[in-house]
Amino acid sequence: MENLIPVKDTFFTEAIDGFKKFLSGQGLSSDLQWVFREDVVFRQGRIFIKTSLPADNESRAEVCYELGRERDYGVVLKAFCLLESRPCCYIVLPEDDIDAQHMLMSNVAVKYIIRTDLVDAEPISNPLKWCVLRLLNRKSHIISFDDHIPSRYSLLPDYHATAEANARHAPDRE
Repeated sequence: MENLIPVKDTFFTEAIDGFKKFLSGQGLSSDLQWVFREDVVFRQGRIFIKTSLPADNESRAEVCYELGRERDYGVVLKAFCLLESRPCCYIVLPEDDIDAQHMLMSNVAVKYIIRTDLVDAEPISNPLKWCVLRLLNRKSHIISFDDHIPSRYSLLPDYHATAEANARHAPDRE
């Protein structure tokens, strides 16, 4: 059995190398496409991704990973769809220790996840079509299956919007 290296002691390059090996072992490409919430729209069971992705997404993902190491609740590298046969990935950072426990995360080792129903995303290169999709997505208030995708700007998921959406869709309790 391999020795687990704590998240604090695992650099981004080491985590990425392990993730690529993990993906290759599952028959997937190791050509990772890092995405942030601003790059993705979930609509009517489909995934749309703005192309071309910003050149700095990988460096932003590294900063996000480092934030996770610093916060010390755990870090997950997750592949959730394919874009032209390449895995689209993001860094999952829990809000706090309780959130980490709910997601079965720990600071013992970096966790690697592939979404079980890995679907093909639809690339959107037309800026007008992208704007319309984003606008429709904002108005729908639907919880997506990947609500922990971080923002490119804050490097964190929108925890409060997720909590509000969960409350709106929760059954009434008396």
